[in-house]
Amino acid sequence: MNKLLVSLFGLLFICACSQEEPSLSNLNKSEAFLSMNIDKDGVNRVESGLQYKVLQTGDVTGFRPSLENTVTAHFHGTLIDGEVFWSSVDTNEPLVINLSQLIVGCQKVMSLMRPGDKWRVFIHPNMAYGQEGRPGIPSNSLLIFDIELLEVS
Repeated sequence: MNKLLVSLFGLLFICACSQEEPSLSNLNKSEAFLSMNIDKDGVNRVESGLQYKVLQTGDVTGFRPSLENTVTAHFHGTLIDGEVFWSSVDTNEPLVINLSQLIVGCQKVMSLMRPGDKWRVFIHPNMAYGQEGRPGIPSNSLLIFDIELLEVS
């Protein structure tokens, strides 16, 4: 009986070790997504792990925000599978926040936007919530945001 239990425990241990951790699986999916996404029409690369597609162009002479500015913007955030984790669009209440308080990926891409611009942004987990994740956002998840910059002050 002891040999059977030891064998069964060993088999379970081997199976558990051979399965990829969910966090690592999410990271691999995120990186694969970005690798394929960059080849799509209209997708631009800011830097490794940060891509965007222009959905609407605003005032080309408008003021681009810096980290010291407060931005008013709509955010519609989804995971790779399309699950919405947060949307100011759905509540019709734009977010008013200092740019420096957003995740790094949003800081970098929004500093390129002008009021009236609406972009779809693809953010690697390292520029978002990484291994920690957040409620509704599993660890190492790529984030996709539709961001509409309404105002810079």
